[in-house]
Amino acid sequence: MDFTALRAHLTAEAARLQAAAAAAAPDAPVPTCPDWTAADLLDHVTETYDHKIQSMRRLKDPGEDFRIARPGTPAAQYAAALADLEAEFDARGPESLAFTWYGPDQTVGFWIRRMAHETVIHRVDAELAAGGPAGPVDADLALDGVDEMAQVMLTWGSRAYREWVAPVLAGNDGLAVALETGGRAWTVRVADGAVTAEDGTAADAQAVVTGTAGEVLLWLWRRVPADAVTIDGDADRAAALYDMIGAFAQ
Repeated sequence: MDFTALRAHLTAEAARLQAAAAAAAPDAPVPTCPDWTAADLLDHVTETYDHKIQSMRRLKDPGEDFRIARPGTPAAQYAAALADLEAEFDARGPESLAFTWYGPDQTVGFWIRRMAHETVIHRVDAELAAGGPAGPVDADLALDGVDEMAQVMLTWGSRAYREWVAPVLAGNDGLAVALETGGRAWTVRVADGAVTAEDGTAADAQAVVTGTAGEVLLWLWRRVPADAVTIDGDADRAAALYDMIGAFAQ
């Protein structure tokens, strides 16, 4: 997905998140993040935006001292952080250098994509906290998000954060589950202490997860139950992937 489209989705999803959070009581629980209230959710997204702002401004890992002091309620602080984030994106452009935790891509464009997907997932959280159903996810955005989960969060994450995810990978050695949606397919495989995501549905896939792009994306981010998608083959193997992802993404 091109950066113009990702920016447009970020702006739209951020507005939907803000509206949903405003409809929820500050102390309303977030069903998909049981330790959080709606106010905690807004603070988390604000913190996430601050980290990316400082990653662009400092051109290095901002460490622990990256929060930007802002007055007002969690909603006001969120709105200010969003404005600052989008101003940085506008001023720099996607090809500019930025520190990222993803070694192959040290550009602002990586953060544009990552924040578009971060925001849509937390928009869903906010809608659920407000007591409503989660609204649909744009199909093209969701398809890009499935690819990001497979190639960045899981494949790269299994190597970059091996120290933390080694136990869950060891417990899932030999796992091979395919994802099919939107005319695309990936086979997520665990072997030798790492994850790979190959294009297509492998002949040895133990299970195949299918659904709309939005359904598969929310399944991968564990925002819907493990049985909310169609599973062909070994449902236990699909459930194992669903559980494993909890070590990689929140």
